[in-house]
Amino acid sequence: MDPDSPPLALAHFLVQQPPPPSLDPGVFVVAFGIFALLLFVSAFVSGSEVALFSLSTADRDALAQAHDRAGRRVLQLLSQPRSLLITILILNTLVNVAAAILAALMTHQVARAYGWSPGLTVFLEVIALTFVLLVVSEITPKLIATRHARAFSRAISGPLLLFHRVLYPVSGALARTMRALQNRLKPSTRPLSGEDLKAMAEIGEAHGTLEEEEKALIHSIVEFGETTVREIMVSRLDIVALPVTATLAEAIETIRTSGHSRLPLYVEHLDNILGIIYAKDLLRFLSGHNGQQHIDWTRLARPTMFVPLGKKLDDLLRDFQAKKTHIAIVVDEYGGTAGLVTLENVLEEIVGDIRDEHDETEERLYEKIDEHTYRCDARINLDDLNELLGVDLDTESFDFETLGGLIFHLTGAIPSVGTEVTYKGLHMRVETIENHRIGQVLVRYEPPLENKEISEKGVSETP
Repeated sequence: MDPDSPPLALAHFLVQQPPPPSLDPGVFVVAFGIFALLLFVSAFVSGSEVALFSLSTADRDALAQAHDRAGRRVLQLLSQPRSLLITILILNTLVNVAAAILAALMTHQVARAYGWSPGLTVFLEVIALTFVLLVVSEITPKLIATRHARAFSRAISGPLLLFHRVLYPVSGALARTMRALQNRLKPSTRPLSGEDLKAMAEIGEAHGTLEEEEKALIHSIVEFGETTVREIMVSRLDIVALPVTATLAEAIETIRTSGHSRLPLYVEHLDNILGIIYAKDLLRFLSGHNGQQHIDWTRLARPTMFVPLGKKLDDLLRDFQAKKTHIAIVVDEYGGTAGLVTLENVLEEIVGDIRDEHDETEERLYEKIDEHTYRCDARINLDDLNELLGVDLDTESFDFETLGGLIFHLTGAIPSVGTEVTYKGLHMRVETIENHRIGQVLVRYEPPLENKEISEKGVSETP
């Protein structure tokens, strides 16, 4: 047979080719040991980041009071948090890249030694390495560091401080560069307004990241600083007060029937408030005095806090805290008593109604007749009426807050029983009046017709 024939030439070529390289077990073991060491260092660095930056102020104080080397090293590391974070990120990146390169080389050698497909082997190696790095070098050490932040920080402080000093020229330069770049690129935008925050809360609720109660709480907090005392105070007509001529028995009966623990003390009329009587101050008189005996209430009364109608609630809350009181008398521009406001009234503007055992029997301010008709107390707030009926009264433009104030405004006179007024789809009929004060009002809301057509026969609603 001709030695140059194709079959013989192919056989000769195969015989001349070197056999696949065999895998050296010693080299493989050394390489695997280095790979395991790199995984350990990666876990060490990842846990260091979580442990150091999750230390609370109490943890740092405890480390400072320990007066040992480990505690001082931890505090020294945290003295430059930006450069420390860059050092940790550099170390973590270098170690993970080195582990990935070493794993790829080992896998390639194994594939060649056993004749496996290089592409498929590398693909499986990437999946396996990703899982190992995620579990061994990220999740596990971070969970341990989170639960034992102080102990973990002390344990790693020595080696990490050494690496930090070695890499500080690089990490410090990067930190200064990033700080300068951040200051230069810092946007000169205006701070978020209250309307922005409310809009963000609306979007959060629409996307399901906020509950309706959480959105309402954000709205209440935003509007809190713009709300005045006039909008939440107890009206002068609803104030339960104690005359200076009252006996001890009369005072106790007033406290029992009203359920209030603090009562304004007045002389002759509510425009002359002398102070505030606390129910707990009467306990020492119960056993030693006759119930009909008169007490010098002026010596027992606590000082009164007076506030104007237009005072903002955030200012009022600070005054309550500063003066350590829970109640204030609201005065009008002429110095007369307009109402009363308590700390509970203020807090209810944020968190909603705060009900106790005395509020369980509180009279409801409305009664539903049908879908669009309600019998309302004239004291009901117009904002609550908006929500109840689904109307949109511009309460911000009014100088009053209640349904009764709206009726007085529309009639321009003292209404009588049966007086009817209409305003923006609201039909209101006065049902009761007592001492020129409107009691019950029948309110019916007629929503505006939509898609109206005007024909020769009049107005008809299109389907």
